[in-house]
Amino acid sequence: MAMAAYLSRIARLSASHQNPVRTFSSSITPFSSFRALKSAIKTEEDPLKIAKLFELSISIPTFRRFRPLFTLSVHKLSRSKRFDLIDRILTNSITSSPPPQLASEGYWLRIAMLYSQVGMVDNALQLFDKMLQQQNCTLTEKSLCGILSVMIDNKIYDDKLQQTFEAFVTKTGISPGVKSYNLILKAHCKGGHVDEAQALIEKMETENNVHPNIDSYNILLGGYLDSKKKSAFDMVVKQINEKGLEHNLTTYNHRILRYCKNKECVRAKKLLDEMISKGVEPNSCSYNTIIFGFCKVGDLESAKKLLEQMVSDGYVKAPSFGYYTLMKHMVDEGEFDGGLEICKDIIQKKWVPPFEATGLLVNGLVKNSKADEAKEIVMKFKNRLNGPALQSWGKIEATLPI
Repeated sequence: MAMAAYLSRIARLSASHQNPVRTFSSSITPFSSFRALKSAIKTEEDPLKIAKLFELSISIPTFRRFRPLFTLSVHKLSRSKRFDLIDRILTNSITSSPPPQLASEGYWLRIAMLYSQVGMVDNALQLFDKMLQQQNCTLTEKSLCGILSVMIDNKIYDDKLQQTFEAFVTKTGISPGVKSYNLILKAHCKGGHVDEAQALIEKMETENNVHPNIDSYNILLGGYLDSKKKSAFDMVVKQINEKGLEHNLTTYNHRILRYCKNKECVRAKKLLDEMISKGVEPNSCSYNTIIFGFCKVGDLESAKKLLEQMVSDGYVKAPSFGYYTLMKHMVDEGEFDGGLEICKDIIQKKWVPPFEATGLLVNGLVKNSKADEAKEIVMKFKNRLNGPALQSWGKIEATLPI
């Protein structure tokens, strides 16, 4: 947009807006471009000015479509504890929106999620009521999932969630599908009521003609992992297999963790190989869980081989966790040569090795008559540090025999 045209548009908006630009302080002026407007909102710290900038811009289509500025404005006002201003700007965003936008279910959900992100649950629920009252958009299961997500994201897992769910279904006539029920399953598990989740899975199919999917069972697996009910976990795995559902990444990762918690790391590694053979790509959690498991049972050689496999497989960019875990356990077990090798890899990757393990490694190398290697590690290690981290290391270094 040319500068003259943009300034003209700002002037027209200012004349018609309840909070015209001329009421701003002299430090806030009309903007020559949308980039300038974005910059002003990003750098402004005064809550009232942020709100006025938002309200001035809400009628500009480019602004309404640019979601990051909505999120940024709301979160900046939240940090200032100006929840009144959050409600004001989001209410204005609804009242100022053109009919086509208000006919979009997604737009209403987007505003509701902004309320949810800053803990304004009642405002979000009131927005859903307003959406129902205005009857200007077609509602789908997305809205039901949205209202459930608002409550779950704000840790509301009790009867209020079930009551809200039932009331919304009654008002709208929306038929809950598997996505809605999965959210209720999630609420039961997060609230520590995994057995209720298990009962709901059974009801879904028998009473509501909704078929649980692999995500439904994954939620149960996660709940039983958290509650340490191993036999119930294994029962769910059996149900998955009986129903012929394909394992996905989450299913495999839950099962891998189950084996590692039970110190069955070899079985976990076989499961990793199985998922790869079936075309399910592992993530860093798949590898790191088993690496940590092998380290906990003292099988450092297997942990090292798996770390090398993670690098060679190429499914993920090897994160620092596996390296840190292996280095720490090698040093704890007195395998200083192996610890030195891993420490060098860490430094080469431009990460910072764990302080305590590095100190123990240096001590061990010196005791094994490898003072030169110890000094080299310390020198390279210190080159990765600055500020308070360097000072913290200095306290450890002062105790080292080098």
